[in-house]
Amino acid sequence: MPPPISARPGVLETLQEAATLVGNGVAMAVPPSCTKHIFYIVGNGAIGAGAITIETAHAPDYTGTWAPLVNQLATPTTNPVVVVSNAVVIYTYIGALAAIRARISTEVTTTTVTVYYKCIQQ
Repeated sequence: MPPPISARPGVLETLQEAATLVGNGVAMAVPPSCTKHIFYIVGNGAIGAGAITIETAHAPDYTGTWAPLVNQLATPTTNPVVVVSNAVVIYTYIGALAAIRARISTEVTTTTVTVYYKCIQQ
């Protein structure tokens, strides 16, 4: 098994790329110095339906059920995040995380979704 991918502070990482089907995106370890997290959910064209659930676990190679991020400081506060046609939705999270991923929890219809992630060091 390849080693887990680690997010690089300040670097835009791709968690899902032009995807449509329900399923897990790339899982990444998060450096302990990163306490601000930004997820960019990009609807690539006219979206008929679709949602992304931003999730966390104790390790990027965890094979069980991951936990959806829940935080009163998150914007938007709803998770899963609905994919919007030809638009970017930004989901932010403040706090320490060990591992993250973006899972397509509702199939994206008509076109695709791409999800990017950036962690910011405190």
